[in-house]
Amino acid sequence: MFYSQISLQSDLSQLSELDSFLENVMQQCGIKEDFLGIMSVALNECVENAIIHGNKCDISKKVLVEVQLRQSKLLFSITDEGQGFNYDSFLQQNIEQSQKSGLLTVKILTEDLSFARNGAQVFYTVDVPFSFSAGNKRIDILQQSQQAIVKNSHLNI
Repeated sequence: MFYSQISLQSDLSQLSELDSFLENVMQQCGIKEDFLGIMSVALNECVENAIIHGNKCDISKKVLVEVQLRQSKLLFSITDEGQGFNYDSFLQQNIEQSQKSGLLTVKILTEDLSFARNGAQVFYTVDVPFSFSAGNKRIDILQQSQQAIVKNSHLNI
């Protein structure tokens, strides 16, 4: 199973390290550069929120970013050392009022957006095509799983 993490100081200048981290994750998983924008926007938004709103730009506090491969998707976890926030109310208010917010953008670009630790930890998954090298053979995990779903759905008709 693939797993990687980075711990960042609560300083916005650390976002350049985050970009390098994400590019490394994508390279290790064989994710095409075409998906860098989607993955970068969501991750940068969550980390910026953690730095600014969670840790209040206190450089003595850290933001932990973890990425792991789970069921053919990348699961991201972003954790700050702040008090959290009322995320249910915040998301509902922004949806009802059609306001644009960073978290609403993350919700649109990702799957399974959820929160823990009273909002101080954010989880989401990204479903992008990736592959790993296995000897001389490249295995496209998402393509195989999609083919299996289609095959099984035809059996049920």
